[in-house]
Amino acid sequence: MKELFLNGLFFVSILTTLTVEAIKKLRKTTKNPNLLAAIVATILSICVAVFYILFFEVPVTMQIILLIIAFAFFSWLTSMAGFDKIKQLIQQFSK
Repeated sequence: MKELFLNGLFFVSILTTLTVEAIKKLRKTTKNPNLLAAIVATILSICVAVFYILFFEVPVTMQIILLIIAFAFFSWLTSMAGFDKIKQLIQQFSK
């Protein structure tokens, strides 16, 4: 279960980061990108969790609900720090 959680977290974090960056590029001005990242991370986390529950026929328990909440929170945190830090790292090495 732990490996599946980490793999899902990695997948959702990357998807959240790319989605937020695409929305920021399309809208030109985004007032609060961290709030946008929180919303996108929550939506993607719930979608992935529902898919997992339906596909593997896992019973919904309190532990699963807490994992979904942790999943949304951690994917939001990693996506907030993700793309900007990677872009900064690439710019430092390209000089």
